Amino acid sequence: MTTLPLLSGAAAASYPVTVTHTSGQTTLRAEPRRVVALGPHALDLLLSLGVQPAGYGEASHIATRDYGSPIRQIRYLGSRVTGAPINVGDRFNPNQEVLLSVKPDLIVGENYAAANYPALTRLAPTLLLHGIHSGDWQKSIVTLGRALNREEQARAVLNRHATFIRRAAQDVPAPLRGARALVVWNSGGPQRDVFTVLGPRDWTGGFFQSLGFRLTLPGSADPALSEGYRKVSSEALASLDADVVFLIASSRNTTAQARRDWQANPLAQRLNASRNGRVYVLDAQLFSRLRGPIAEELMVRELQRQWNP
Repeated sequence: MTTLPLLSGAAAASYPVTVTHTSGQTTLRAEPRRVVALGPHALDLLLSLGVQPAGYGEASHIATRDYGSPIRQIRYLGSRVTGAPINVGDRFNPNQEVLLSVKPDLIVGENYAAANYPALTRLAPTLLLHGIHSGDWQKSIVTLGRALNREEQARAVLNRHATFIRRAAQDVPAPLRGARALVVWNSGGPQRDVFTVLGPRDWTGGFFQSLGFRLTLPGSADPALSEGYRKVSSEALASLDADVVFLIASSRNTTAQARRDWQANPLAQRLNASRNGRVYVLDAQLFSRLRGPIAEELMVRELQRQWNP
């Protein structure tokens, strides 16, 4: 994984600082002290830089709509949050009254919130970042590090993570090393026989490629699927034979149900990966939504747990 050059700490410490992001340019007059994270991707990046959020926005993936109260239902990252961030509501359209009460001096979100960017900037300087494609977070953490006067920390995260991934690739079990891998989402229910194949441009597909797997792909990409590669039926899936399958339970599907559906699918059982016991069922919350350095380290640990039960 390539590290990116950063400005010197002395240069970064000089405010005002202007940074470029997906919705334009934002100028910060002073070093931010109270930062709101809109979504788990922004939270992953902030925690990686050692920044605790003053507020947090999510969507339907949490069990509360009690906006304005401290939020603790943050899967996978919650144990790393040492404070009590205020629940500001939906990450794409946060409650502006609650957000204002947090008194943020920086809001960090994703480009999905672009429609609300003008409203957000009226409350505080706002950065909206890309995060769905392979290599996105490595670029975003540079931008965020500059905004937060944490460029040295960003450099350390990039270098440490590159070493971690290199070692993780070396630790892949010998039978799986360099294997042909099929990485798919499945939302279950009425769509249990439809699979979205992920390619190298997708963040999750790129992650598996960084571990040395060779992605199995069904012809050309579908340009309508900005986050995936191509949707295929069970019949088409059976023709994409691979050494290993990483099945990601997406939407409201669960890993337990995804495993049951796969085992009950006679076409899926024809794959070499099924016959050889090399189908690994994974949670989309971890393998799709966080999309940052902490997530990738947790993903490696989850894979190692399944590889070495």
